[in-house]
Amino acid sequence: MGNINYRAVHTKTLWRKALNHKSIESAINGNDGAAGLFAKKVRINYGTHGDPCYVVVWEQGAQSGFVIRPDPSAPKGIQQVSIPISDILAFESSGYASQSELVKYF
Repeated sequence: MGNINYRAVHTKTLWRKALNHKSIESAINGNDGAAGLFAKKVRINYGTHGDPCYVVVWEQGAQSGFVIRPDPSAPKGIQQVSIPISDILAFESSGYASQSELVKYF
């Protein structure tokens, strides 16, 4: 497969790229992954970007990826669903994904 792509959707920054993930697992559950982002443990400026709302993660060449959102009732504090790569690439091409588009996957 290929590179891991990670995009965070915040209240202020609509499509923030993070380039440091080596696997889908680390992008979702790692210290600097989605779970850490929603727990406000990652090294970003939350004041600049706003509260995190969603994370979109995919591997280059894959047929699907994941949308993740916070879920305090879940064991790791997140909920994730698989979505088609065509949807993700449309968001990537637009340079953002709205919260109203992403909530439809849940």
